[in-house]
Amino acid sequence: MYLMQIFLPTRDNQGDSIPEEHFLALRDELTDRFGGVTIYTRAPVEGIWKPSENNAQVDQLVIYEVLLGSLEISYWKKVKSRLETSFMQAQIMMRYFNVVQID
Repeated sequence: MYLMQIFLPTRDNQGDSIPEEHFLALRDELTDRFGGVTIYTRAPVEGIWKPSENNAQVDQLVIYEVLLGSLEISYWKKVKSRLETSFMQAQIMMRYFNVVQID
């Protein structure tokens, strides 16, 4: 079993809020395809990176998590590309973990 995490910014590069429809569309897609999704919207999650030595950037993030029986890398690459376009980002962070369910 795998856990896929998707880190989504709440604002675009100009500081404008990302339209709620983008978040809802992803929620619906993941729920329909995988039977559910966990969305962390209230945690004070920040992504910080330095594109240059004197310039730090900060994003407020929402995290989507999905449990998967198997990885379909080609599907996730398409999702990543689509999210980068709709969220107007050079890169969307996605990662997965192999998890063991405890019975």
